[in-house]
Amino acid sequence: MDSWQSSMSAVGAAIALRCPTRSRIILALRERGSLLVTGRGRYLHHVRHFGKNARWYLLYSALSGFSLGFVQLLFNLYILSLGYDAAQLGILVSFPPLITMAAAVPLGILGHRVGFRRMLLIGVLLMGASLLGIALSSRFLALILFSAVRGISNTVLQVSNAPFMAENSGLQERTHLFSLQFAVRMFANFFGLLLAGVLPGLLSGAFAIDAESAMAYRLVLLMGGGLYSLAWFPLTRTTAHSSTSGRTRAPHLREMLHPPGMLLKLFLPQVVIGFGAGALVPFLNVFFKTRFGLPDATLGLLFAVQSILMGLATLTGPALATRWGKPRAVISVQLLSVPFLGILGYVPLFPLAAVGFLCRAALMNAANPLYTAFAMERVSPHQRGAASAMMQVSWQGTRALSSLTSGYLQQHSGFTFLFPITIVLYTLASGLIYTFFIRGQQQTNPDTSVIADT
Repeated sequence: MDSWQSSMSAVGAAIALRCPTRSRIILALRERGSLLVTGRGRYLHHVRHFGKNARWYLLYSALSGFSLGFVQLLFNLYILSLGYDAAQLGILVSFPPLITMAAAVPLGILGHRVGFRRMLLIGVLLMGASLLGIALSSRFLALILFSAVRGISNTVLQVSNAPFMAENSGLQERTHLFSLQFAVRMFANFFGLLLAGVLPGLLSGAFAIDAESAMAYRLVLLMGGGLYSLAWFPLTRTTAHSSTSGRTRAPHLREMLHPPGMLLKLFLPQVVIGFGAGALVPFLNVFFKTRFGLPDATLGLLFAVQSILMGLATLTGPALATRWGKPRAVISVQLLSVPFLGILGYVPLFPLAAVGFLCRAALMNAANPLYTAFAMERVSPHQRGAASAMMQVSWQGTRALSSLTSGYLQQHSGFTFLFPITIVLYTLASGLIYTFFIRGQQQTNPDTSVIADT
């Protein structure tokens, strides 16, 4: 740790030498005791400025991230253990995103009318009920029904998360709040995944059932649904924001879509990434299970390590955004993830495939909070709910269609075609972000090429 701090100090000194003005500012702030120059100090400086709502929201993120680790690891395995095939699994995986595609914009408008805090409270209750319903169901129709409820609740939460954080943070700490929230969720998810991997084995010994049976998975999912319901309580301690307490006029459709060119640029990369991610990412636990025959405990450990690395990678986001601007930072980490995706798909050795899996996830997901914060800054405050909804439509809708197609491809040819599809689409999405927000800005106004810092 000491050597790391020394290295960071050396980097800071080098930056100061290159920028005397910045050096004088840093020295002045040091004298006042209001800024620490280490990366950890900057985070603590900004965290201390988080309001009460932001702090309670971080606790909610931790509880929900922990409990959803159970579902993330075992939902697919539970469905397959019930005797359903990959095509039917694809239908169930695609159903929540399809609901999001249909309901995101109306729910985003509703968020402006009733307030995003109230939307979050409703979403958590619906999510808890849907998870318990899925765990108690074995008929396909019932699974579809509760998957639909899960889709509605997920939509309510997704269209409310970013506006709630944006309205409860200032410009200076917003990037840190978005990144820290994602990191907290991932760190909590680590422990949830780790526990979910060992619980089926523990329950098999306690109840004399097969560790990979539907009953073992069902019991773990019931625990996950019950734990998720606890995430409702931190949200009850928050207070409604003055501008979104139910008195704000919901924007008209014309206002939501203005300016249309900017919105198209923001959402088109999400469409492309959604197609790529939906084809592969929801099924990676099945990929490892079928290709390498991993036991649940090893699978849980692998996905848990993924979450912790994703959280750590996310914490680097504000520093990257400060140095390069959000668009450049997003492009860099997304493109760096592509070679590791190739290693995951085409190297037949589990240790190397695991390295590819972990590095891909950390790099790709480090971009998510940066791009979300960037999008929230590019639209006006009264458009944030609608913009968040449209981002979910562009992401989840294409992800749903891709997941549905992926299930049928897996049924007939396994994962053979899924990796190249995802690689091409991730690369294309990065190219679109570069074209829209870096090259295009340089051509119109060279001084605004780093738009993330405005």
